[in-house]
Formats: sequence, structure tokens, C-alpha cells
Amino acid sequence: MNSKYHHIAIALAGVTQSASLIPQLANTGVCNNTLYQIAIKSIFNTSPKTTDDVYDGITNIKTGLETLISLLSSNQKQQVEIIRYLFGALSVTSKLLKNNDALGKIDQRLQRISGLYSDMNQETISNHVDDLSYSLAGIYSDIISPLSTKIKVVGKAEYLQNSLVQAKVRASLLGCVRSAILWYQVGGSRWQILLSRKRICNAAQELLKDINQQSY
Repeated sequence: MNSKYHHIAIALAGVTQSASLIPQLANTGVCNNTLYQIAIKSIFNTSPKTTDDVYDGITNIKTGLETLISLLSSNQKQQVEIIRYLFGALSVTSKLLKNNDALGKIDQRLQRISGLYSDMNQETISNHVDDLSYSLAGIYSDIISPLSTKIKVVGKAEYLQNSLVQAKVRASLLGCVRSAILWYQVGGSRWQILLSRKRICNAAQELLKDINQQSY
């Protein structure tokens, strides 16, 4: 299970999983906390040894793989928002990767944030999730957002006007960008989503099968 498309499926599942948090936040004010913390941890995991190391193993992107399979194998209208956020993240990331100055600034900011904590592990993230959300949202607003057309987030005004919800939406978008960087690094391209859907979907299904077998 080491083909190019397995790496592409892992990274794209990461983008999808982070993207799925945004409609939850925008429409209810809350999201799956476990998946949100996985997204945050992935942002700080900047020197992984393997593709799945970004997420501390493929088990942590099971939801992303399931959602990705659903997106690729059917045209589910209820998932249209996730698709929009996914493609928006891929688009802004393609511009980011051409801007070494912006990449350097992001790296500096992440080092500064992680330097405030003894170890950026799950316990640290869980205990400081709100502070981290505001810090990561600042990176997205200051550095990434100006690079491209803003990604329009649709939801209920009562939640979108809440400063913490806004921060978590932007942090989730940064999680999308982190995975999108990985996706481009392992050979992903937007044409593949159109022309190689079946191959990506098959790879995602194999990965999901592997996760489910590990569960027994």
C-alpha cells in the first residue's frame, strides 16, 4: 500500500476532513472536537517522515477517507459546501506554494506559537485549544487570506459573528491548507480529481479497509 495514489488519497482525505469542520462550525457553532484537534496537530507537524505521519497514522483521518469516498463516488448535493471549501483550499495553496516569503512567515509564526508550549502534543492542544485557535486564525488572516480570492463561508449569522467560531473556521481552513501542501508534495493535482477519481477512490477504500482491519 505504497502507491502514489495512496499518498494522494491520504493527503486529500486530510483536506476533506478539515473542510468538513467548517459547515459544522458555521451552522451550529461547534464541531467534532477530536477531528478539530487532529487538524491543529497536523499544522504543527511540519517535518513528517511519511505521509500518514502528518496525522499520527491513517486511523486519525478515517472520517476524511469516508467523506472523500462519498464525494468521489457520488454527487451528493448535501456535500456541496465541503467540495467548495476543499477546492478553495487547493486553489489558495497553489498560490501559497509559489510565495516563499509567505511560507517563511508561516513557518516563523508556527515556531513562535509552538515555542510557548513545552510540547505540542494532544494534551497541550486539548488544554489550550481556544488560544491555539486564535493564534492559527491570525496566521490564516494575515498571511494566507490576502494571497487569493477569499473563501466565502456560508452559515448562520449568529455563529459566524462569534469571534471564537470565526477563529476556529480560519484554523480549520489552515488545516485544509496544511493537508493541501502535503497533497501537492506527493504529486497531487486538481486534474486528478476529475480524471483519476476512480484511482483515488480505490486507494481511499483500500486505506479505509486497512483501518477497519486494524480495529479488530
